[in-house]
Amino acid sequence: MSIISCPKCNKEFDNFSKWGLKKFCSRKCANSREQTSEIKERKSKKLSITGNCCYCGNEHNSKGGLKIHERYCLENPNRITGAFLNKQHSLKTKILQGKKNAMGLKVPNSLLDMSKRTTSKIIKRLGIGCFNCGWNLGSCDIHHIIPVSKGGTNDNKNLTHICPNCHRLAHEGKITTFVSVEEKIGNEWRQFYFAHE
Repeated sequence: MSIISCPKCNKEFDNFSKWGLKKFCSRKCANSREQTSEIKERKSKKLSITGNCCYCGNEHNSKGGLKIHERYCLENPNRITGAFLNKQHSLKTKILQGKKNAMGLKVPNSLLDMSKRTTSKIIKRLGIGCFNCGWNLGSCDIHHIIPVSKGGTNDNKNLTHICPNCHRLAHEGKITTFVSVEEKIGNEWRQFYFAHE
């Protein structure tokens, strides 16, 4: 551990960090340093790799280089596809991607057998609103018809999908009749769970 002065701003600092010895006091000073012609040449060679793509055969010359083009090339069978919910992907493609990512190792029997995030995505894809009043301007809640503390289960027969207002009324005992997830949508939710057909 030693105190040295920054070659850019002359500020004194401790040059030891968890990654090793530092030359500059901050990232800002390090990024604003003068680069030698050797470093500039090395960077430009890396970015200016040109040639023909091994998948599409087109000549490629871009800032990103040939390797990056090949990674994202439309003809590449292992291409990085971008956003999973991209409009161009069909349901079949999404199911295959889900299986490839090992999302489907456990077959869920109800909406609560998955993470909250996955459940909310499935419900959003279904485009359903509150089973009680039909409100669909925001996210709704999953409510146990018979509470778990009173012997209720996590099966779709015991779950309903209601808006926050109806949920509050249900807990106050002002709403007593519910439509279950199984009655309303049955197994329709499974086609929106992309790990299974």
